[in-house]
Amino acid sequence: MVTQAIHVEDAEELRWLRAGWLKHVRERTSTYSVVTASIFLLFGVLGIIELFETDITLWEQVLSGGTALVGLGVFALVALVGIELPRWVGMALVVAHALVSVYYLGFSDERQNAIAVLQELPLIAMFFSWFYGARVARAGEFAILVALGAAMAFGPFAPGAGSVLGPANIIGAALFTWLCLEAGLFVRHRIRLESHSDPLTGALNRRGFIAKAELEMRRATRHQRPLAIAVLDLDKFKSINDGGGHAAGDYVLRSLTAQWMSLSRQTDIVGRLGGDEFAMLMPETDEDEARVVMARLREYASHSWSWGVTQVHPGDTIEGALDRADRAMYAEKGSATGAQSRQQESDTVALVS
Repeated sequence: MVTQAIHVEDAEELRWLRAGWLKHVRERTSTYSVVTASIFLLFGVLGIIELFETDITLWEQVLSGGTALVGLGVFALVALVGIELPRWVGMALVVAHALVSVYYLGFSDERQNAIAVLQELPLIAMFFSWFYGARVARAGEFAILVALGAAMAFGPFAPGAGSVLGPANIIGAALFTWLCLEAGLFVRHRIRLESHSDPLTGALNRRGFIAKAELEMRRATRHQRPLAIAVLDLDKFKSINDGGGHAAGDYVLRSLTAQWMSLSRQTDIVGRLGGDEFAMLMPETDEDEARVVMARLREYASHSWSWGVTQVHPGDTIEGALDRADRAMYAEKGSATGAQSRQQESDTVALVS
């Protein structure tokens, strides 16, 4: 109930997201495109404001005008047309902002713009970390800070007597920017973890498993290595819920998942596709080896389950591979071997009851 109250409170605080035009934009394009376009809009508006300054050079007028045109143009394409922005657009935004920042800190005497670019650095760091991950964001942000540090050290705002930017300002801006970067990476990690994990069993949920499977399929194809996928389905799981309640069913799901994770190899990935249906991803494993793994796992199972395996082939899709494994699992479930392996089901029901 507490969770529901939190969700209701959050929904009320974000009521502005339900505005008609914004909802229409969100339905047509991605969150990445909306956020990127919003930052373009911000810089476009700042470019227009800069044009009204009376003490800027001709080059800075051209720079501000171009920023306004590009920023408002990209925003219009997303807001009015609903296009999906490719990832390189956001990267180009980060690089362009870094170059403009180097200019204003190292080659211009505009104090207002020098302070403005330092204020914008945390926003760029957060954007970088949200959509490009730790490896790219940290390396890119470090390069940006080094370039800006060099521009400030040798430019008109070099720390010294009468400088508008002292050492404390520069160090503080760099540390705050990096703090925002790490905070963004932490939030990204938590969101991905919660959206890709099954809260009951700790295994990957369907979305997380498919994402991991697609990654491993590309790697297996690229390096020409075997990859096997197994579908696992509990036998007569409904009788456990009927006999001992949903708490008993949850106990069986958690215990079996823990067994699969602890007894399988470190490289194997377990995912819960839904209900009592699971899948296991086995890199560097062909179909025959996968059968051996499944047989060993079921030998120690606390509740009987059926399985089917398939080997991924070049050109396969994850849906196609899961469908083949699912059909193999149902064939095994009806076989004599499967029936013999499920004799322990009555013992499991008695135990959890």
